[in-house]
Amino acid sequence: MSSNGSHAGADVNRHIAVIGGGIIGASTAFHLLQAGVRQVTLIDAGKPGSATTGAGAGFVSHWSAGMIPLGEEGFHVQQYGLDFYRRLHEVGVEIGYRPNGTLIMALTEEGREQFVRPVLESPYAPAEMQDLDAAQIGRKMQGLVDPAKVHSAAYNPHGIQLDTSLAMAVLTSQIKERGGIVCDGTRVTAVHDDGDGVRIEADKGEIKADAAVVAAGAWTNQLLAGLGWNMPLLRVVATRIVTNDRGLPSTIPTVQCRELRLWLRETFGAVMWGTGRHYKPLHRTGEELADPGQPRNTQLMRETFEQESAELETVFPPLRGAELASWAQGVPCYTPDNALMVGKVPGHDNIVVVGGDNESGVTHGPGLGRLASELALGQTPFVSLDRFRVDRFDPAAFKSEADVEAAMPAWGSRHNAQRFGREA
Repeated sequence: MSSNGSHAGADVNRHIAVIGGGIIGASTAFHLLQAGVRQVTLIDAGKPGSATTGAGAGFVSHWSAGMIPLGEEGFHVQQYGLDFYRRLHEVGVEIGYRPNGTLIMALTEEGREQFVRPVLESPYAPAEMQDLDAAQIGRKMQGLVDPAKVHSAAYNPHGIQLDTSLAMAVLTSQIKERGGIVCDGTRVTAVHDDGDGVRIEADKGEIKADAAVVAAGAWTNQLLAGLGWNMPLLRVVATRIVTNDRGLPSTIPTVQCRELRLWLRETFGAVMWGTGRHYKPLHRTGEELADPGQPRNTQLMRETFEQESAELETVFPPLRGAELASWAQGVPCYTPDNALMVGKVPGHDNIVVVGGDNESGVTHGPGLGRLASELALGQTPFVSLDRFRVDRFDPAAFKSEADVEAAMPAWGSRHNAQRFGREA
């Protein structure tokens, strides 16, 4: 598997440590190895891909087209992700790769105007984007959607889906095959910049490297604290539901319905879904993330399944009578402007930080990994980083995660009172 990136001018005779084994960190390690870096160490408190990435929906698409305000730079990062996963699929090991497209669906005329039309009319919409009516949605979705309950949709045939855990297992194998060192079960407690190198304190001992990339997701700010820097991140507990097998074909597009604040997809015959109406900012749960890994907030899971199922099954018939087969929770991190963050930690030239996935880490992870690798190696980034700069916010403006939540753009006119939760 190749990264399809240029490595000209790379300073490769170095040891670079990557802290965080989710899709962003693993992609960073992969790209560093592809560039020929002498020694790359990927450090994770658990098993790579076992935290938020492992609870991901596995959607990959052109979100710059009317969904996430990331512009042309974001579009190129998204396209890079689509190409990266195609190449990972071509390794020949199952990753649940399905090139079935992405459906941005509206239930009403109002929903079309707010959420579908911006996608169709976006300058970043691929030329192949299709405007579907209810009957066409019904045929495209092969029984998953009741066409009598929907209005219209934008269909991007380039969207894909994958199983995040399977994909991470293959990517981790690729890292090891290229000589990367994977230190799993290793909890990092502090990062120190010694000027000519980096010292990483961990529960299994100290690790020294020439440079480091911090891609620790919800734990990033804990590691940056000793460097005098803080990223404005809102950590949110997101629940993923998987039903029992509903006999669905593997050729159905993924679905986004912003009127329901819903994502939904087929997965090996079952239905996987989640809704922002039951995502909950961590600061509102009264809990802290004591240990890296996935939360297990059973009450939030039960509220999600029990309170949403009745409404969802009117639109998605296979959910009628469906049983809860499994569930998972991750902690995506949102930024005040919904844009990604990647760059060198201010005042620390040996340390790159990357994060602010805004619940799109699987799509943007490969491209963010490439950008973090290029920064660590002193290469020219493959897209402009102006939109993603880590210092674009005044640190004094966000003294708490509640401040970040208050600054986030509204979901839509129906939900501008609160982005997360059922209140609208």
